[in-house]
This record gives sequence, C-alpha cells and structure tokens, in this order.
Amino acid sequence: MGAVSQTNGHRGGSTLPWRSILLGAGAVVAYLVLGAAPEAWVFDRAAIAQGEWWRLVTGHWVHSDLTHAGWDITALLLLGTLFEARLRWWLPIALLIGTVGVDVWLWWGDLTLHYYCGLSGILNSLLIVGLLQLWRNWRHPLILLTGVGAAAKILVEINTGQAILTQTAWPSVPTVHAAGFLCGLMLVWVFWITDNSRRKPELVDE
Repeated sequence: MGAVSQTNGHRGGSTLPWRSILLGAGAVVAYLVLGAAPEAWVFDRAAIAQGEWWRLVTGHWVHSDLTHAGWDITALLLLGTLFEARLRWWLPIALLIGTVGVDVWLWWGDLTLHYYCGLSGILNSLLIVGLLQLWRNWRHPLILLTGVGAAAKILVEINTGQAILTQTAWPSVPTVHAAGFLCGLMLVWVFWITDNSRRKPELVDE
C-alpha cells in the first residue's frame, strides 16, 4: 500500500475528514428529502434491466428506515475519522471499488435478490483498506483482531441469515457485506503487489 503511505505525510494528524463528512451529509440529505427506500433510487433488478442504471450507485446511498440510515452514516463518519487522513483519495477509491464489487454480486451473485439499499456493503471495503494502513503504521494486534472480528461477524450473519447488531425495515443481506469485505481484500492485495514491485532492488551490471 505504498501509494497510500506516500500521500500520508502527517500520519493522520488532526485534519477533518471532509470527504467523509460530505458523503455522510449527502446520505443525510437523501434520507431527509427522499425518505425511506425511495422507489426511484433503490437497487431494483427489474428497473435496472430496463435501463435505470443509476440505481447501481444510488442504491448504496439511500436507506430502508431511520435506524438503517443512522447506523450506516455513523459508521461512514467513524471510518472517515479513523482512516481518511491516512488514506486521503484512496478513501473514495475504496468506496468506488466496493460499489462496483457489491453491484457485481447483487446482479450476478444472488439472482433471487430483487431489491437492496444501504451503505454497509461498501463500508466493509473501506474498513479493510483502512485497517491495513493502520497495521502498516502501528502493527498492533488489536487491528488484526478487528479484521478477524469483522470477518467472523459476516460469517455468523450468513449462517443465521440475519444481522447481529441491527434490525431494519428491510432484512439485512450478509452476503453483500461479504462481497464488500472481499473487495477490500482485493484492493489490499493490489496495494501489496504494487508496494513490493517498487521495493525490488534494481539489477546492476558489474
């Protein structure tokens, strides 16, 4: 993750996570203006098949009820506070990759899933990328435990078919959380490959 490290001259500092604040504010406005699960903005398989492609993006930023919005937006702001100053522009990149990966799963991974909304899937991508950067800086075992705990939570939720912490108007989709988690791991792998390639010593003819 050398590209991330090179953009981080102040190792976190006290800079406000303005990108996360703006994204969170957008999600708040979307809920206040559009309401819960706005019909024209959620992921709707039939509507997308008819050409309403914007739902592949907007579906992640609208929520099924106030509790759902509260949990997701709070998580976004918390992750932004922890990670944004370290990740900088890699934060929206992680969210973008998570969006693409989760959409791929929503469309091809579970053909029985017709409707979806919420940030939680793509936030799992951000969590993994952020934890890697913390690990690079601190090497604290709590960071690894957090990653393992997040993976265990997803596995338990997949096994039970319901969320551990929340109960919202629309049922939780743990496989979407897993898709976001795997997208984060894939992005971390790309960073690792890039970092290692930059550290290889150059061959010198003697």
